[in-house]
Amino acid sequence: MAFKKSILAIAFAICMLAGCADSYRWSTSHPSYHKAPYGSIAVTGIEDAFVITRSSWFAKSLEISKDSIQIKGRLHCKNVFESELRKVYANLTVIPDSISRSSPEESLKLDERIFIKGHIPEQGISLKDSAGNVPPVVLILHEFIIGTDLKRENFFDYALIHNESGSIRKPDNVSAIFSYTLWDNLKQRPLFSAVDELQQPITTYKLNNLTNLIQLAVQKIQKNLYAGVTK
Repeated sequence: MAFKKSILAIAFAICMLAGCADSYRWSTSHPSYHKAPYGSIAVTGIEDAFVITRSSWFAKSLEISKDSIQIKGRLHCKNVFESELRKVYANLTVIPDSISRSSPEESLKLDERIFIKGHIPEQGISLKDSAGNVPPVVLILHEFIIGTDLKRENFFDYALIHNESGSIRKPDNVSAIFSYTLWDNLKQRPLFSAVDELQQPITTYKLNNLTNLIQLAVQKIQKNLYAGVTK
């Protein structure tokens, strides 16, 4: 019995050291978040959020030169992300990143060890679109990391962010790890924030696979915006 207890204690200690990623709270909702956006929304961050790691692998797979993979890949992701949002929200307002990125970068706590960073408007300052209008809610895309066999805890768990990620071996999955906030633009407060992860099994990998990955990400964001509503 004592031996069994010792084994359990060791297993618990290992779990604590490893972070027990499955037990993390990867999203958080404001108590006043009672209604998800429907029909209309504003978005910002989609110009600068996309980062492609393992450039050589993606350049070869997507048949894009290594020198151009970041620019062309990010533009493709941005266009697909915006297009998919327009399918969901008939009235979509895109706020240029130059406007939102002028806000100070702050940390938002999701869990005891999970934090996301983003450019959050200061109290009393609302984000405006190019015409000077103030959308009531804004989806702020903070980061969208695309790579192979990545895990979100290695990017957003402050105890694990120095872990090595990526590998030179043949990858099993293309990963998308993305953080975002639904922002109350009238009362300047985060209504819902989350870090999501998608794993896309690889057989062959072409541009249409990357398109599908971004589409799935938008669908996941929409689903979580609804699931995060507080009763």
